[in-house]
Amino acid sequence: MSDTIRCDDCGHENPPGRDSCERCNFPLRAKPAGEAPGEAPEPAAPESPAPPIEAAPPVEATPAPVDAPGSAARPLPFRPLRRPVRGPSNMPTTTLWLVFGAFAALVVLFTAIQANVQRAAQPVEGAGEDQQKRADALREILARDSTDVDARIGLADVLYDTGNWSEAVIHYSSALSKDSSRVTAMVDLGVCYYNLGKPERAVQLFEEALRRDPHHPVALFNLGIVNEGRGKYDVAIQYFHRALESGPPDNMQQPIMEAMQRVLQKSGKKAPPLPNGG
Repeated sequence: MSDTIRCDDCGHENPPGRDSCERCNFPLRAKPAGEAPGEAPEPAAPESPAPPIEAAPPVEATPAPVDAPGSAARPLPFRPLRRPVRGPSNMPTTTLWLVFGAFAALVVLFTAIQANVQRAAQPVEGAGEDQQKRADALREILARDSTDVDARIGLADVLYDTGNWSEAVIHYSSALSKDSSRVTAMVDLGVCYYNLGKPERAVQLFEEALRRDPHHPVALFNLGIVNEGRGKYDVAIQYFHRALESGPPDNMQQPIMEAMQRVLQKSGKKAPPLPNGG
């Protein structure tokens, strides 16, 4: 016969005198002396009836454990909580995020394409049918590559020809910021500023163009126009003569000669001889 106390929960044999199982900490039920492990206790001999004792107030019993239905009320053993082992739980969430991300990317792509189409179809005020078609084609090119200098200058030229000076300034400036060697675009930008009431900025651009190309006929002619407007007729005549000497295109020769005659009439002087140098 063993003096150990068997744990009712895990079956571990505990030394006598312990109140709880040394393995699982389950409360131990003391065995009467002489009771063998696993042996039911012998029924006690009936005793003489004891005098009635006043009943104590009822005490709410602790519920029996769910795994021992019908057993007597006893405190539950202390055990650490264990969570069931599960497979990867983030798979559904990851899939949802992938679907959401793909949908968001499609929305952004659609919005960008729609915006590009709207920019490409922007009407040019005062443009004829051919000019509008050219502007639309150039805007489509710029929608694909905003750094295309030729397309940027081409669009600025359409805006220049239709008198949309402010918009032309934007595109000429953008093109020159990428390629400052475009002298003709620089001169046209100066004309835009002049027509917007900013002659000082126009003169700066014409002079910068002449530093890059001293024989640029349009820059010379435009400086003559600016000085004529300021009443500086002698300076204007010099620029007109230089423009005429620079070999201007045929469609410029008549306007230059008319400008010279006009300034001579205003100043009352004869035209000076053409300079030998540029």
